Amino acid sequence: MGCSCSRGSKVTGRNIVISGMGPNNRNIEKTGSNSDNFTVESIKKDDLVEVETIKRELKDNASVFVLNNVLMSLQFFANHEELIKRLQQVSATPQEKEMNKTLLKDETMECTYPDAILEEVNKNIIYRTTDEYSQSEALFTRRIYVINDLIEVVKSDEIPQYTSIDKPCYQVKIEDCKRKGFLKLQQVENNAPILNSREYEEDYEPLPGPSSRSDSECDYSRITELRTPKVIEIDQAIERRDTLPETCFTHRKIKCIPVDSLEEDDEQQRLEFLANLNEADLIKDVIYINSSGVMKYFQNTLFPISLGKTLGFSEEAIFMAKAIPGRIFCDEIDIETNVKKAFEVIPAVGIPFPDDQTIEFVYREDRPTIVDRRTGVKYRWPTTGTGGMIEEIRNMSAVLVPKGYAKKKGVNRDASLEWEINFPKAERYLEARMSHAQMKCMLLLLTLHKTFIAPVTAQNGLLPEHIRTHMYWQCERDYRNWPEHRLGTKLLRVIKDLQHTLFLGSLPHFFIKDRDLFENIPKQYLNYAQKVLLQILNNPVPYFVKALGNLRYTSGKFYPPLDLQELYQALKTKSSAALVNPQLSYQLVPQLKRRLYRDPDQQMKHLKYLKKKEQLLRERVLEKEAERKAREMDEVLMKEMVDVEEPIDKELDIWKTKAVLDIFIRHYIDIARKSSNIANSEQALFYLKQAAYLAKILEDTSGAFLEEIREYRQTIAKEEARIKRKSVRSISFSENKPPTPLRNSNSFSVQEINQQLKFGSIKLNNLQVSFTNGAQPPAVPRSLKPSAVQRSDSHSKQNGLVPKQRKTVAFVE
Repeated sequence: MGCSCSRGSKVTGRNIVISGMGPNNRNIEKTGSNSDNFTVESIKKDDLVEVETIKRELKDNASVFVLNNVLMSLQFFANHEELIKRLQQVSATPQEKEMNKTLLKDETMECTYPDAILEEVNKNIIYRTTDEYSQSEALFTRRIYVINDLIEVVKSDEIPQYTSIDKPCYQVKIEDCKRKGFLKLQQVENNAPILNSREYEEDYEPLPGPSSRSDSECDYSRITELRTPKVIEIDQAIERRDTLPETCFTHRKIKCIPVDSLEEDDEQQRLEFLANLNEADLIKDVIYINSSGVMKYFQNTLFPISLGKTLGFSEEAIFMAKAIPGRIFCDEIDIETNVKKAFEVIPAVGIPFPDDQTIEFVYREDRPTIVDRRTGVKYRWPTTGTGGMIEEIRNMSAVLVPKGYAKKKGVNRDASLEWEINFPKAERYLEARMSHAQMKCMLLLLTLHKTFIAPVTAQNGLLPEHIRTHMYWQCERDYRNWPEHRLGTKLLRVIKDLQHTLFLGSLPHFFIKDRDLFENIPKQYLNYAQKVLLQILNNPVPYFVKALGNLRYTSGKFYPPLDLQELYQALKTKSSAALVNPQLSYQLVPQLKRRLYRDPDQQMKHLKYLKKKEQLLRERVLEKEAERKAREMDEVLMKEMVDVEEPIDKELDIWKTKAVLDIFIRHYIDIARKSSNIANSEQALFYLKQAAYLAKILEDTSGAFLEEIREYRQTIAKEEARIKRKSVRSISFSENKPPTPLRNSNSFSVQEINQQLKFGSIKLNNLQVSFTNGAQPPAVPRSLKPSAVQRSDSHSKQNGLVPKQRKTVAFVE
């Protein structure tokens, strides 16, 4: 996960002003329009406010509390900060560059991998369902756009001055379609191929369906059939791969005014010229690149004969590949790990960024802008202006995919000529500039989709591309409010918005808003996805536990996994006392009543009788315990761990509360240990802070747990000291000695770190800042950055949560 904290607080005098980015958002929202800031008198008070917020959440809605902590415990990245820095500095991944060397040489093609971040997740996590015979597979499907360099888009009818020596090239110009998000490719006249036989497509009307079926039923089956993957049919009849076959071209006779008449300046001469024209003069022969023909040529010839092997697929995987218009599905089994990896190979033609179709995206008027009243900093995503994200996106190329628009009713006569506009490079760019919390939300949505929706709807309903688009809209509408430690609450809002979008049946394309991605999807599949999301909203914890239970970390060197089964059993057990002593979950041997006899012999017989009876009762208890363990084993073998229909208690009793807090405290300490090794110290301290918060809540729950709380705090203090000593060493032995921090600096000096080690306290007030590793908002002026230091109040030492310290400084890298 590995992330750095954003600078979200400002110290002024004796008060700390917390910006609206963190856990105190709830308090900020309550202030209404009077103030966007939440002011506290001391660090200790700020800690107590946060503890009270979490405690209130635990009491009022235990389900949301558990969900927040479950999502905070899940790790997708080893070091997200380092990964994002690496991805933002390169335009293509090393594997993509290496592959393009071979493709450009042998196939006159090049490829683009838009899912670089998802590929990193696949390295850390695999997906395996609870079915007994399930196959381990990559968590996310990887897309590969293969761009055909034989087709070159030119800006006008003029042929470029250069000529192609190594390969033939078909020059085409872009022609707009009636429907946004699609284009046609019309050949430049002087470069048109000479075909042996020309077949013209004349104007025609859509054919009516059978009279026994309604239009809606007919269209429903047609669209479903169109979206159902079919095994590719290998065609080896075409020998040359450096040209396109005749089936990739379509001749059309269209009505148009001759260009000569338009060049006449005199209106009278223009009218005379038009009056002398014959009907044949108004008909023009136009050649289009046929998208359906290109797709069939790609899936039946190029991919199975040569391209598939070049991309690294085995013969068996190529033979089993399936296709729908616009993409090929190919699954490959990793021999070393026996993990199935899913790929989507997408043929494409490169085009410049389509400004005409994306003008609304570039100049979007309703794009929210949040202004921090204290600093004047503007938060907007994507950023605008010179050097902003939108300007960089406009400099990126887009692609056309051979996939025409399929109508819900009737037949689209231009479907075989239309090409769908895709933005793979822009998508990769945006995802590399999401914050860690935003990316985590998207990955969790994709995991829920893979578990509960995709097995039923397949390619017909809600798709991963729709979830990505929904997340882009969510980031744009609210870029700032994505707290790491309250991600469950945020994700439920995101799911609710997606459910409402499904209810409306309309999802605008992020780059081309006039295009509706749900327009040609049968309502039945959207309704099913909506139903699943409603069930998740009504009972989130079991659904998330079941979905996340399918995830497996690929290496023991990664973060420790949360024991979801232990957590679920703690939430669902009917006997809370059993959480303290599992033996209490079944009837213990009752205390038999003893009698006192004056006769020693009778007393002896009575004691022997009681002993024998107790032995029999004990054996019965052991038999019941054996039966219970057998049932548990059967449940494990049958993989029926979670019942998504059964809700958890809205309010947990004292023993369930203790069990749940114990699980998360121990897990956060384990994550902190690992974070200091594979991520960074900021992340480690972040999880130690949360562990300390939960320890404080456990202390307030009951005084009977003081001994365990004391051990937790000793462990937390020990880990904090170790992490800070490691930070000191990393500073001391760095090649470039850091400059001496100024009074208003936001960095640690060695002296300050040693001072912190002396008192051994975690600055829990910094928990309100989230990990933000995407495109950072404009830097806060130095005069407004946290500068002063705050003395803890006298109450902190008595409480035991934060030992008294002289100074507090935000720990940043």
